[in-house]
Amino acid sequence: MTTPRFSVVMPTFDRAVSAAAAVRSVLAQTSADWECLVVDDGSTDGTRAALSGFTDPRLRFFWNEKNRGQHACRNQAIRAARGEWIAFLDSDDLFLPRRLEALGAAISSRPSAGFWFTNAFVHRWGRLTGLLFDPAREIPEGRVPGWYAVGDKWLPYVTTMVCVRRSAFETTGFFREDLRILEDTELYARMFKDGLEVGVLREPLAVRFIHEGQITRDHERDFLESMEALRGSGAPAEVAAARRREVAREVAGYLWKSLKGRAARSLLERELGADARRTRLWWASFLPPALLAPARLGRQALERLRWGLFAPAEFRAARAVVDRLLAGGGA
Repeated sequence: MTTPRFSVVMPTFDRAVSAAAAVRSVLAQTSADWECLVVDDGSTDGTRAALSGFTDPRLRFFWNEKNRGQHACRNQAIRAARGEWIAFLDSDDLFLPRRLEALGAAISSRPSAGFWFTNAFVHRWGRLTGLLFDPAREIPEGRVPGWYAVGDKWLPYVTTMVCVRRSAFETTGFFREDLRILEDTELYARMFKDGLEVGVLREPLAVRFIHEGQITRDHERDFLESMEALRGSGAPAEVAAARRREVAREVAGYLWKSLKGRAARSLLERELGADARRTRLWWASFLPPALLAPARLGRQALERLRWGLFAPAEFRAARAVVDRLLAGGGA
């Protein structure tokens, strides 16, 4: 049996429509050198029926009777994978057609790098509303400290945009199954500490969907698991202390944007002490949600208008691909 270059790992749970679209986005790849391992995590909706109609032999399906969590499903698929590289895909996201082709070219050009991530279009409020990160942003590559995986400061990745050499899991281990949100951050921190080199593609080669049901909206737990990743990253004590404060500010910002001002203020006070009052965010946390909610809705309306009527040609072309995949067609 021929060994594929890429093993695409996709866990899913109760996402019949989006999971089928995600599979179609893999089938639409311009590179044919892949297998795709789809792990249905005990879905109770029509996910299994929606996926059972796919017959491409490169698709491998695993049907779990009980829900185990996406981290356990990823581990399950990685252990069964045959490819040299593990490419992740969340079942509510999409690959764009050139993704694996572009990754393959990058891997060939820099064989020392064992961890790649790419840019992506962000899909929110029914349309593409920007990029995951600014292509002009300075991003470290090569060997980086383990703590560079923690927080938003250095590496703007999300796991559905990540591709890792499979041998790295044999060296460092797998996703921790006792974590709920940032099992990916914790694992990558260990991989970087072990010397795995990073490469970045700034081209948007996937679509990241932002929606209300995402588990990562539990920002309080997000902070706790960020600290768990920091503990395993090899950070010296002074670096870990500074990074803890920075991540506290990042997470407090997410809490405030989610209209949880009191929780944001509490986190800042707990982690920054008297310095909390020197931050703008601490003072902003006193603004009542009744004032913030209309401003949030107004911003959403402006973003819909901006990315609907005035979207650049690149965004319109990607949106057409997304619409076809969601509607049941190919890219």
